[in-house]
Amino acid sequence: MKSRTADLFAAVADASPALTPAAVPEPSPRQRGASRSWRAGGVPPTPQTAGRARPKQLWYAAVFPELVNVEHSAAVLQRLCLHAQRFTSFVSIELPNALLLEIKGSLKLFGPLERLHADIDDCWRRLELPAHSATAPSTLAALWLARGGDRSAAHRDAGCPIVIEDLGMLPGHLAKLPIACTAWDLERLQTLRAMGVTCMSELLRLPRAGLARRLGPGAVQDLDIALARQFAPRRAFVPRERFRARCDFETEIENVAYLEKALEPLIARCAQFLRERQAGVQVLRLKLRHRAGPATRVHLGLASITSERRRLTDVIAQKLGRLELDAPVRGMELVSGSLQPLSAGSLDVFAGLTGTGAGGRDSVPQCQLVERLRARLGEEAVYGVASIPEHRPEAAWRRVHELSLTSVRRMGEKMADGTGGDDMPRPVWLLDAPLAISPPDMQECDRSGLVLEQGPERIESGWWDGRGVARDYYIARQCEGRMPKLGPRQCEGRMPKPTPAGAPEGRGPGMGPRQIRGARLWVFQERQSKRWYLHGVFA
Repeated sequence: MKSRTADLFAAVADASPALTPAAVPEPSPRQRGASRSWRAGGVPPTPQTAGRARPKQLWYAAVFPELVNVEHSAAVLQRLCLHAQRFTSFVSIELPNALLLEIKGSLKLFGPLERLHADIDDCWRRLELPAHSATAPSTLAALWLARGGDRSAAHRDAGCPIVIEDLGMLPGHLAKLPIACTAWDLERLQTLRAMGVTCMSELLRLPRAGLARRLGPGAVQDLDIALARQFAPRRAFVPRERFRARCDFETEIENVAYLEKALEPLIARCAQFLRERQAGVQVLRLKLRHRAGPATRVHLGLASITSERRRLTDVIAQKLGRLELDAPVRGMELVSGSLQPLSAGSLDVFAGLTGTGAGGRDSVPQCQLVERLRARLGEEAVYGVASIPEHRPEAAWRRVHELSLTSVRRMGEKMADGTGGDDMPRPVWLLDAPLAISPPDMQECDRSGLVLEQGPERIESGWWDGRGVARDYYIARQCEGRMPKLGPRQCEGRMPKPTPAGAPEGRGPGMGPRQIRGARLWVFQERQSKRWYLHGVFA
């Protein structure tokens, strides 16, 4: 009589011949019930693997023990994927320190399995990167074998790689591994050790129902995947496509003008590369190599995504015009940033007659202006401004790299017209910090004082971050074109009376005629201290 705790992960024994795809029987009511129970959180059903001797997939796994830091290892693994794609088109990253390669389709190109496995191992040795590798019919089996290092005496003495192609040999190799090779969470591993399970052979003898109840259905599913009874989809690594071209000179170049001439073929190839893919770039990097010393690196930023040769040439010419070569140049390399989709806008056929265009015609000169300014003044000197949903004026904007002159013009028109959604317009020129206004400027009898034209607009916000404000904002006009006296001292001025509605500008009850020709200012009064400050100036 068979024991209830027999190896329930063993292959399903069936005396019938191998089932062809056309002869696969319908699932029984018991199997359908088990499937529904698994979806509800029960025990995963036993996969049907009878009659399948040759694997449909072969996976090569490489574990790099020196990659410990997750943030650093992610970037390193991406670079290693580029080397691995020499052998197969399907490479998957297994964080924190492993790669998985599907090599079943590569056997016809690179020879027998043992030779292909050795060639991939040689790739890591040339990179001077220690790695443990294994090949198996499933992803988790190859990964666990590479982690556990199935280093028996025969493998160590003969120096043979761990290559498993037969499905029948897979359970025997997995049974020798410790349970730590699964990389399960610490709680699950401690539960197994408390049960007296330390190796995979003991784990595979446990009943499925009890194992799923104690460790969860995910553990049973991992074992089915490792035994190649269930397929597990993997996310393939897709490299970011970039343009890269290198040019070595027969003679060293000492003049920047000659360097620009030598760059023209590379720029033409870059533009052709982008046009063929209907893509554009916003960043170019130029590397100039010298006979001795470090290479000179030039960063070229574009205001918008483009693939035009003329714009690329103009940006490089502006940047190289201000470059001083420390040493003669022996060679150079042009590398583009990541490719981005290029959206082509339609042009207006009557743009030349009306002076307006609905498309990219007006934006091209603006982008060239921004690119030239950044090439001459620096990348950080020219920036855009984006609004933030915040009531406090000093916290309602932030600097951005993108700069669109059309959006700035529209924003200025909205502010000037007062159609930006607020009752009172806002100035474009905002001071870095509010400046205190001296008391004589806020006295209505002074000829150089201020006249409040519009307001108040109360802003009370920021109590949650410790920088709360409680202010009443006004639009004021400076009399006789002279700015108010600004000083560091704090003042406690009286709020002047606004101009009465319907009265001529600059006239009020008890006041004589006053000429108001000065600038429009944006002032506010603190509600608690009653002090007045200047915060902005209207154009």
